[in-house]
This record gives sequence, C-alpha cells and structure tokens, in this order.
Amino acid sequence: MSDEDLALDQQADLESVDEQLSEDDEEMARLKEAVVINKEEIGALRLKVGVTVPRELLDERMVEQFDELRREADIPGFRKGHAPLKLVEKRFGNDVGDQLKGQLISRAFLAGAEKEGFETLGDPLFWVNVPKKGGEEGHSEMLMAFDEALEHIALPQEGDFSFTCEVEIKPEIELPDLQNIAVNRKALTVSDEDVESEIKRLLTFMGTFKPVEDGQVESEDMIYADVVGVAEGEEFYREENEDFPARDTRVSDIPLDGFGDAVNGKKVGDVVKLDVTLPDDHNNMALRGKQGEFTFTLKEIKRLEIPELNDDVVAQVGLDSVDEFRSNVKESLEGRLDSAATDDMYEQIGDYLVSNTSFELPEGLSNRQVQRSLERRRMKMVQQGFPPSEIEEHIDEIRDKAKDQVARDLKLHFILEKIAETENVEVKDEEFNAAIAQIAARSNKRFDRVRDELYQSGQLTHLYMQLRDSQVLRNLLEDAQVTEVDTPAE
Repeated sequence: MSDEDLALDQQADLESVDEQLSEDDEEMARLKEAVVINKEEIGALRLKVGVTVPRELLDERMVEQFDELRREADIPGFRKGHAPLKLVEKRFGNDVGDQLKGQLISRAFLAGAEKEGFETLGDPLFWVNVPKKGGEEGHSEMLMAFDEALEHIALPQEGDFSFTCEVEIKPEIELPDLQNIAVNRKALTVSDEDVESEIKRLLTFMGTFKPVEDGQVESEDMIYADVVGVAEGEEFYREENEDFPARDTRVSDIPLDGFGDAVNGKKVGDVVKLDVTLPDDHNNMALRGKQGEFTFTLKEIKRLEIPELNDDVVAQVGLDSVDEFRSNVKESLEGRLDSAATDDMYEQIGDYLVSNTSFELPEGLSNRQVQRSLERRRMKMVQQGFPPSEIEEHIDEIRDKAKDQVARDLKLHFILEKIAETENVEVKDEEFNAAIAQIAARSNKRFDRVRDELYQSGQLTHLYMQLRDSQVLRNLLEDAQVTEVDTPAE
C-alpha cells in the first residue's frame, strides 16, 4: 500500500469516527430535550431521580438496532442483509432488548443530569423490585448497582420507559486564596521507639494466621462464622463461613458496634447475637433506620503469629545479624525523614483548605461517601507499604471511632478535586504506572498482577484520585510560604 493510499485510509477512519461522534452527540441532544426528570432531595448531597424516556424514542432506537442487526446478521436460508425484519426481531429480540436497555438507562440518566444541571459523585444506584428472601411471598424494593439492577429492569411492551435511581451530588465549592499558604517545616528525628515500631511492622509481614484449636477469641484474631441478619421479621442478610476481625467492624456496610466485646472470649460453636441499626441509605428502603439483629455462629478462630526477631528471621532478608537489621531499619527511616516532613506540610495545607472553605457535608455521611474516603486512605497506606492486617485495623478504627476524621478527609477530597478541575491537574501515565510498580515491589509481586488486582477490586480509580490529590498538594506547597522551625512534629 502506498503512502497516499495509507493516508486516504487514515482520513476515512477519522471521518468515520467523527461521524459516529456526531451521531452520538445528536442522540444525546435529543434525549436531553425529550427525557422527563423528576428529582427529589432526600438528604444533603443526595437526590432521588425519576427518569422517563418517551415511547417515541424507545421505538426509534429499537428500529435502528434491528435495522443494523438485519444488515449484519447471518441467518440460514437468507443472503446477508435480506432476512425478513420480523424473523430478525423474533430471533434476536431478547439480545437487542438487553443491549438497548443498558444503553438507554445510562444515556438517559446522563442526559437528565445535564438537563437539570447536577454533577454526580460516582454512579447512581437503581430502585428495583425483587422477590423477598427466605421464600416469603411478595417483593421488596431494593437499591442496586447498575449491572445488578439490569437483571430486574425490563423494557415495556407499550408506553414510556421509566426508572428511578438515587445519586449523590457534588457540593458547590468556593475556593479560598491558594497563594502563599503559611506552613511550617518541622524538625524530624528518628527515635529508638520509631525503630522498634517499624521492626514490629516489618515482622508483621512475615506473620501467618493459624487456627486456634481449643482457645477463645482474643483481640485481633480472625473469626469465621455463619451470619444471618434479620430486621422487621425479614431476613436481609445471610452468608456462610464469612471472615471478620475480632473487633468492631461492618457487615454489608452496617456498623457492628460492640462486636469486638461480644465475640471476645467466645469459642468455636458459640452463637453471638448483636443488635444493629440499619443505615439511612440501606439498599432496602423499607428497612432504612430500622433496628435489626445479626446472629453469628462461630466456625473457626485464627490468630496471627508474628516471628521473633532473631538471626534466622533476618537471614530471610539477606542480613547477618539482628544488629545489622536494626541498623538498616534506622537508616531506612532516616532516609524517609524528608518525605515525612513533606507529608506534615501537606497536612497543614489540608487543614488550611478545610478551615477556609465553607460548605456542609450531610449530617449522616452515606456509606458510599465514607467508603470512598476510607478507600483513598487505604490506598495511601498500600503505597506506603503497610501490611494488610495493619491497614484493615486502621481503617476499622477510623471508620467507627473517628467519624470527624472521615468527614475531614472527605471534605478535603472535594476541595482538592475542585482545585484539580480549576487548575487542569491530571496524572500522567508514567506516574500512574510508577505508583503501581512501587506497590508491586513492596508486595513482591509482578507489575501486571498488581495492576489486575487493583482493577478487579476497583482500586485503580482510588489510586488515580490519590495521585491526583497529591499532585494538587505538591503544587500548593510550591506556592506556599514555608518557615523552618525547630519544633518536632508529632
């Protein structure tokens, strides 16, 4: 193929892409004009949104889908593109309906959000009717994520297509002055206590959870239990052999206050009951704010065994003695002093932004909002190399015992996101990949495996936001008014 032919082909491809983009823009414009939106405030930063797509648009999209399928489908007995439309509809009707349903829901919601002028936080959750659990007759109205909700939403045979969802929206933020923020660079030193704390953390990496045969549950054990949740006489949760840390934690985003005390001292086979209050954004509307009860039947207890610091242990990391190991740990901490001082200045900038930016968070933070804040904090600890058990303990502690800290983190994230939008701050691909490579190196895993694990767990987005927020803070620190002080940081 000549260079001229190649150039013509590339131009044709670009024109095809432009044509497709133009068609998509036209469709979104039509949806935005025709879609009917009913929205209701159900709390600070939360909306219940009803979306109705007129029958005319639904029929048009069905015809377009079948016409396109008719041109492309291979049906025995007919030349390609010449099968009767009725036959195509009969043979592929369900597939077309499922594909169109997903497209219409996502596009109609986006068109409606643009039409009404609200910006969303994450994806909406959809209200659907599902059969009650436990063999009971009737249906319950449940709140579900998009992929799961699609199984319960059907396109109507006649009339308009309607669906209802809940969405969290971004707060309106007016930024403070971002120039010359006053920060102190504090003197930092490594103490013997710091060294011992870091050694304990490193030894935790080498620890393993082992079954406790005849003993009782102790703090920080892992327990495995069959779990049943009931509220208002309705079973809303059931799981077999689920694992929990033996401390206050959560089940299905429901706080288990007092769980640690309730299971402490119990043995395998014991049954533990715990009263709970279902959150105001629980996926079953009828149970929101209701009192419920969890029943835990203990199946197994496991305890983390951390090795003692000795020559055999340090030999596993290629060192000759405990003294050499301790010396290396101190040198490593001293090498991180500059980073620690910078982190302290970031905290000061964060305090300034939160104190000087006025907007209110909901009185009761939704589970999704809290979870976003906690996932960003989790990702930061993963980047810093903390062991999984320590991360989970910290996350549970922050979630249940320091809600003010969660609210502060969430408010700061909104502010940094606004600054990033205003200043067009983005994370470059090489920075993103370098962060994944760092996590891989610290966890002794391959880059592609870590990347896949982050993707499957939904953590890639949180990593991106963590890196973007850090870039915003770096930019603010460059413009800050920094004063060197002798007072050490906590």
